[in-house]
Amino acid sequence: MDSTNVYAYISIIALVICIPPAIIVEGPQLLKHGFSDAIAKVGMVKFILDLFWVGMFYHLYNQLATNTLERVAPLTHAVGNVLKRVFVIGFSILAFGNKISTQTGIGTTIAILGVAMYSYIKAKMEEEKRQAKAA
Repeated sequence: MDSTNVYAYISIIALVICIPPAIIVEGPQLLKHGFSDAIAKVGMVKFILDLFWVGMFYHLYNQLATNTLERVAPLTHAVGNVLKRVFVIGFSILAFGNKISTQTGIGTTIAILGVAMYSYIKAKMEEEKRQAKAA
């Protein structure tokens, strides 16, 4: 099976396993407060559309991550995931004016430097492999 089929089966199994406990544990409160409060705030049509788009984009994001993992090494995938997080932090600072704490700044710097060092070392190793094959 390819990554698309694996992701499809995992999603279906997770849905079947997670829906009953979610309905039992959270269902009454969700129906009483969650849905009605959200619909009162934005309206039924916007609520349904937003729910659809959130689900669609989350599914597509996970599908992309699963397909990417099939095509690249796990470490490369992990580095890409770190870069994604760094991008999200940077974007939130620029777009929304979020303040950056010292801890966030240090963590972001470490992540960027780690990814840069990994990329440099990987490129250098691949260049050495090419030179060894050429020789």
